[in-house]
Amino acid sequence: MPRPSSLLEPASVVAPEIDLTPTHATVNLAHLRHNARVLHTLSEGAPLLGVVKADAYGHGAVPVARALGEVGVQHFAVATVPEALRLRRAGIRGRILVFGAPLPAFLPAYVTHDLDVTVSSAEIAEEVETLARTHGPVRVHVKIDTGMGRIGLAPGEAPAVIRRLLRAPGVTVAGIWTHFASAGDPDGTFTREQLALFEGVVRSLDGLDAALLHTASSSALFHVPESVHRFDRPLVRTGLALYGLNSRPDLTRSAGLRPVMRLTSRVTHLKTVEPGTTISYGRTWRAERRSRIATVGAGYADGYIRRLSNRAEVGLHGRRYPVAGTVCMDMFMVDLGAPEGPGGQVRVGDEVVLFGSGGPSAVEVARWADTIAYEVVCGVSARVPRLYLDDAEPSETRS
Repeated sequence: MPRPSSLLEPASVVAPEIDLTPTHATVNLAHLRHNARVLHTLSEGAPLLGVVKADAYGHGAVPVARALGEVGVQHFAVATVPEALRLRRAGIRGRILVFGAPLPAFLPAYVTHDLDVTVSSAEIAEEVETLARTHGPVRVHVKIDTGMGRIGLAPGEAPAVIRRLLRAPGVTVAGIWTHFASAGDPDGTFTREQLALFEGVVRSLDGLDAALLHTASSSALFHVPESVHRFDRPLVRTGLALYGLNSRPDLTRSAGLRPVMRLTSRVTHLKTVEPGTTISYGRTWRAERRSRIATVGAGYADGYIRRLSNRAEVGLHGRRYPVAGTVCMDMFMVDLGAPEGPGGQVRVGDEVVLFGSGGPSAVEVARWADTIAYEVVCGVSARVPRLYLDDAEPSETRS
């Protein structure tokens, strides 16, 4: 069977190389589309902006954008121009907003490839006006810093800059937006303060009939729903929730969201060790009894980070087993317990679930690693093949 001709294209068949590596990330596109429909319903029909930066949080930006397009998503966001160009070259024709503050030298690429510019300062606004005169029409989304402290115009300076852009020939103010610093906080007090600042800027302006107003992220959709419905032309930036994840699993379950990625590997070696035997670098794990030890063919080079050493659990034969010792670059070990116990039935080649159905969730893995689910899925490395599942057979690519 032929290997895909382009890294941008999901394979139509499973490439033979897929059988030559023990570790795979399975991406369920049917779950992705289901999640998009759920979020569209929760937003009461507001259009979604699919956040596909960082290779769609490790899921594969091109297959994800295509699948979202099939359920009506027409707006996408990335962090960098190269991420946007990858989508364009793959034939993605929807609107693409580049979140990052642009360097002036990069701006002509926005016009060439029909990308939306984030205007985050008065200086960039001036550069955009010049760009429109020299290169052609430009679409912008003006970013207002209401409390994130990262990029954006201060609320006090934003109205004057926006008015100037509204008057500038060749410039379309396609959107105005802000980013909440703590949208996942159930209390929501600071988020509502940010929302009030943003609303004050918007209410001070005329001529915004064409501008989409977007404040709501996935978390805000759950915790501060008025961030969607306060405006006549809302847009909801859906990131983590699209992929079936949330820092609060109870919200994920109650909304009916489905995890999109499942990370698995296989047992590559088995042995029985005697009490006192140490395992892996630094000898941080010592057998307290006669134990069966499985070596798993994944490590931190695959995105299974060292912080999981002696902390995480994996799924194997429908049971949970603890990681034993330090996670290595390409392997880690698991304590299967006594040889005469259930772990004694494990064989070389058996599937090990690092996260996803049949094992811990990505949120659990994040907690063991003292991080967030974003980092867990984004961290699945490029050497791990992605298997794309749909209603038909899986396809494979490396994204």
